Amino acid sequence: MSKTVYLLIILSLFSGCILPFSSGGNSVYSTDHIYLDYPHLMNFRDRYQDASFYYYAGKYEKAITAGDSLITDIDDLIETGPPAEFCAHLDSLKSITTVLRDKAAEDLEYSIWSEHASEVLDSIARNTVVEEEIEVVYNWKTEYWLDYFQGRGRRHFQKWLERVERYRGIIEPILVENELTRDLLYLAVIESGLNPRARSSANAVGPWQFMSGTGRLFNLRINWWIDERMDFVASTYAAVHYLKYLYSLFGNWSLALAGYNAGENRIHYLINKQETRNYWRLSRLPSQTRLFVPKFMAALEIGRNPGKYGFRIPEVQPMEFDQVTVSSQISLRHIAKAASCTYTRIKKLNPALMKWATPPNMRVTVKVPSGSGDAVRKMLAEIDSDERITWHRHTIERGETLSDISERYGIVMSELIRINDISNPRRIRAGSYLMVPVNESSVASGDLIIEPAYMHSPDLPDKLRVSRAKVPAGYRKHQYTIKPGDSLSEIARRFNTSIGSLRSWNDLKYTSLIKAGDKLLVYLPPGTEPPRTGGNRVSMIYVVKEGDTLISISRKYNTTVEDLLRWNGDIDGERLYPGNKIKILVDTDQLNPVSSGT
Repeated sequence: MSKTVYLLIILSLFSGCILPFSSGGNSVYSTDHIYLDYPHLMNFRDRYQDASFYYYAGKYEKAITAGDSLITDIDDLIETGPPAEFCAHLDSLKSITTVLRDKAAEDLEYSIWSEHASEVLDSIARNTVVEEEIEVVYNWKTEYWLDYFQGRGRRHFQKWLERVERYRGIIEPILVENELTRDLLYLAVIESGLNPRARSSANAVGPWQFMSGTGRLFNLRINWWIDERMDFVASTYAAVHYLKYLYSLFGNWSLALAGYNAGENRIHYLINKQETRNYWRLSRLPSQTRLFVPKFMAALEIGRNPGKYGFRIPEVQPMEFDQVTVSSQISLRHIAKAASCTYTRIKKLNPALMKWATPPNMRVTVKVPSGSGDAVRKMLAEIDSDERITWHRHTIERGETLSDISERYGIVMSELIRINDISNPRRIRAGSYLMVPVNESSVASGDLIIEPAYMHSPDLPDKLRVSRAKVPAGYRKHQYTIKPGDSLSEIARRFNTSIGSLRSWNDLKYTSLIKAGDKLLVYLPPGTEPPRTGGNRVSMIYVVKEGDTLISISRKYNTTVEDLLRWNGDIDGERLYPGNKIKILVDTDQLNPVSSGT
């Protein structure tokens, strides 16, 4: 053995991997032998899938624990000095597990804010209430979108109205079946323009614009063969389950729609941070979400009254079809032939079917032109198993050519090139894969058929409940009488406590109102006295000056932006101009020559 080889072996021992003894560059451990010689690898991959499932289910702590455990076991196995090829598999698995664990830790940190919002969730969580109509809120933001849709966006909105009439008969029955208002149809309108193949820059897909993780959470099947985010029926059921969950959390549709766009955890965080459940008063929303709800309101208003806004009511043939259940893989061209229509027509009716055939080992519902369902079912029943096809995923080995592969599977090479969209047949790489059609009878049977599950609501996290605040030892009870104009935020600030504590000590929910004369319990730290609250509160008018903001005014008069907005319902916090007059309630002992500069 040469000194060079000996040195390489010594170095590999320090890294945990033993280099294979080979002069030709081929490992003594081939890829085929890896799983036979090291069953740990299959176990590790299964554990990675478990960690991945926990992550997509929102169980971040379990994902982190599973990931940490897997990484530790991989490190322990690497230290035993496995062959280099096996070590490479372990390093790759460790890398993707580390990425998953770190992402779960990042998302967990953000979701912790939702735990702080437990009092919000308890008070606003309620059973789903079916509203006859969603109330359209008219303000300058809604008016902006009304003007836009009547102007620059008119052509697009007219197109959307046509699609509404085409797909209404599919979406509305599912909404009604699940006790949701039909108005939510217009959520899909502004999300995608009811385009089943719509894809956003963030890779949200389909008429309801699901991200892949959210889609899988709501039982949509997404893989190389099928993407149920593009299926109107499947994705509408998933959207219904998500919307019902959001409404149960937030109790009104403005916040539920904001949660649909930005994510419920972010909306919970903002509600808790800003202490308001009024969507229109929430600040620091993502820019897209700030536009999202008023855009929905405008689309809903025009959809209800198209003629009022100069739109014609389109005469469109509703989308109609028969549905055929398929449990084995079948070419869509065969289905088209049996349905006496074109392959393109079948693809348009079934945008979720990503390839030229139904997926293997899956039960799917294929939509065919209305009236052709029986003919297709008859064709499926008459196909012999020898004539049925399934698709084999072939991994290209070193030295293989397309000619070798086509001869092995008995397929014309040009068809193999077309199926796999190969641009240069002479440049295929070892390790990549090809899809090859084979007879179903030649494939081992016994694989489980994956059933559709989109009609079933997932097991979502339980609604958080408010826990009663414990009174710290040594604190003494004080009773405070609410004065005109008082708010919980102002009282909490005076007593140097939190709004959550005030609510817990007094059993106040977010829907509870306080009024002058009511008594509140406040617990004071040892050695402190109740703050002076001054005499009677009086109303004053402040004239806005150049450079003033609601924040600066609230600080000047020892109040909050929320109180200023509550006392002045007609002002817009985003547009404050010099000369505007603002009503402020202050204690009489706060008035002084400086503060009276109005």
